[in-house]
Order: sequence, then structure tokens, then C-alpha cells
Amino acid sequence: MSDDIDRISLTLPSSMVDRLDGIVDDWEYDSRSEAVRDSLRDFFADYEWETGGDARHHGTIVIVHDHHVDGIADDLQTVQHEMAEAITSVQHIHLSHDTCMETLVVEGSAGDITELANRLRALSGVQQVKVVVVDE
Repeated sequence: MSDDIDRISLTLPSSMVDRLDGIVDDWEYDSRSEAVRDSLRDFFADYEWETGGDARHHGTIVIVHDHHVDGIADDLQTVQHEMAEAITSVQHIHLSHDTCMETLVVEGSAGDITELANRLRALSGVQQVKVVVVDE
């Protein structure tokens, strides 16, 4: 963290302060300030994701699918190959006899990542798709 720190003041309802203090203790933050900084990083990333236009984003797309659905592996690979410019890496995990999970590390514009996620959601056999975006 840089040495250039500004002090601000927050006014919060006591119920929020109690909840913040519980999280600070539970997650072993050094201070309330560190927890608030961490929360603001997520807030800023969400804002950039929603308003960033052509800004580059980094994140993951997690896909859970039934691997017994006819053609699902080929369909997933086809979409991934067609949108390879947005995918950095892929990990395939067997969750059970019937269910697999793939984690795609992605980089690109919000539009590209959203398009990829939506194309994956539309595939028969896909049960769940989650997108998590983090920014520098």
C-alpha cells in the first residue's frame, strides 16, 4: 500500500458497525479500515465492470454441467475455441459421476466476457454459470 493515505470519516448505523466488527474479528482483519478498503476494492471492480465500456477486465467463469448430456463436451469446446481471445486458461474438474466443473480464467472487455458467459449458459446440459471479475 502506498504511504499516501487520506483519512475519511463514515457515519453508519450501529447495527452495521456491529456487523463490521464481527466480520473484522471473524476474518481476522487487522482493522476496520482494512476491511472497508477490501470492500471498496470490490465496489470499485463492480463499478468498472458495469460502466467500463472497452476496459480490460480479468476474472473467472465457472461452469457446472452434466457430462452425460450428449455433445456437451464438444459444445463447450466449440464455444471456448470460438472465443479463445478472451480465455487465458481452462481447468476441468470431476465433481461427481454425473457432474463436472470447468473454470475459465478470462481477460477482455465486459462485452466479450458477458458474451462468453451467455453462450455457455445457453448450452444444453449446463446447470450453472458464475462470473467473477476482479480488476487491478
